[in-house]
Amino acid sequence: MAPSTMTRIRTLRLAGTAIVCAVTAASLAGCDSGTKAASSPSASASASPSSDPDQAAKDKVLAAYTNMREIQIKMADDGDLHTLELGKYAKGQASTDLKKSVLRNQAENIKFTGRPGMDPKVTAVDTKNKTATVTDCFDATAWKPVYKDSGKPVEMAEQRLRYPATSHAELEGDTWRITEITADRSQGC
Repeated sequence: MAPSTMTRIRTLRLAGTAIVCAVTAASLAGCDSGTKAASSPSASASASPSSDPDQAAKDKVLAAYTNMREIQIKMADDGDLHTLELGKYAKGQASTDLKKSVLRNQAENIKFTGRPGMDPKVTAVDTKNKTATVTDCFDATAWKPVYKDSGKPVEMAEQRLRYPATSHAELEGDTWRITEITADRSQGC
């Protein structure tokens, strides 16, 4: 390349870089014909702590629910009870029902493949009385029962595969545990 061509290319690159820097600086400063910076309300809102005084409790309840469901999925897949793991996140009727389900499946030589879909939300928390409620749209569409030996699908009675589930939790010390799970297969979600 001729020296004059190289000089022009360098000049164009520098000019392009200067334009990019100017546009970036203007957008970061919020400098556009009289409007305020778009980042000021949302950036400060996201950086500040939650205004919900129960948010930490809700996060812990949701973690207990999610972990319990993960152990349920593992139990349904491998057929083991995982009692110690389950006990960290569930107790009472919830724990008993999940274990009964595993034992029933063991007796019938059934395991589950795939994963259920979930969309849990903590809909109530009472830190004074140490209780909480989680609602979920449990979706078993992709969570299929099969016979362990053959891998063939288990023929199931016609039933709704997407349904609301409501769970209750209790706080013991600083640990939330799910105590009850109620599924309503009469409705969809």
